[in-house]
Amino acid sequence: MEQQEQRTSVRLVVVDPDLDAQCDRVEEHLLAPLAESAGGAGEHALFADGLVVFRRVRETLAEAVARGPKVWTPNGRWEHEGLRIVELPTGDTDLLYALLRELSGLLVAPPDLPDPSGVVAVVRSTVLTPEKTAVGLVGALARVLSLVDLTPDADTATLFAAIEAADGEDVRLTYGQDEAWQRLAHRLTMLLTESAPLHRFLY
Repeated sequence: MEQQEQRTSVRLVVVDPDLDAQCDRVEEHLLAPLAESAGGAGEHALFADGLVVFRRVRETLAEAVARGPKVWTPNGRWEHEGLRIVELPTGDTDLLYALLRELSGLLVAPPDLPDPSGVVAVVRSTVLTPEKTAVGLVGALARVLSLVDLTPDADTATLFAAIEAADGEDVRLTYGQDEAWQRLAHRLTMLLTESAPLHRFLY
C-alpha cells in the first residue's frame, strides 16, 4: 500500500494566473471550510485530508514554476507562462478525485437521504449552500483536477518532448511546436470556462 501511495505521474501542466485563481477559490471557499467543519471526526477525514493534499499539490506546482525551464515563442520575445513538466503523486490526485466524487454525489442526493455519518449535514451546513454556490465551487475543483491531470494528446506529447529535451535549459519552440501550444491553450480555455454539468470533467 505504501509503495502505491508513493507512485508518481509526470504530466504537462500550465500553471498560470487562471489556474491559480481557481485554486484560490477552491481552497478558501470549499476545502478549508469543509476541513474546519469536519474537525477530528473520522467520518469526515476525507475533507481534512483533501485540504492537506490540495495544498501539497499547489506547492508542487509552485516549485515547478520556480524551477523552470521557461518556454518561449519562436521569435524569443514572449514566454508561454507556466508551461511546465510536473511530477505529482498519484495517491494525491486519486484522493482529490475521491473527494470530488463525494461532493458531486451530495449535490444530486435527495434531501431526505439517510445521513448516518452526518456527512451530508456537515456539507450542507457549511459551504454548499445555496445550491448555485455549491455547483460553482465543486465545479472549480473539477476544473483544477482537469488542468493538473490533463488527458495526454499529440499536442501535450509534442510540448512535453520539447521541454524534456532541453534538459533544464530554457526552451524556444519551433513554429510547429508553437502551433501545438496554441491548440493546447484553446483546450485549456474551454476547460476553464465551459459551464456544462460536472460530469463533463469526470472522465
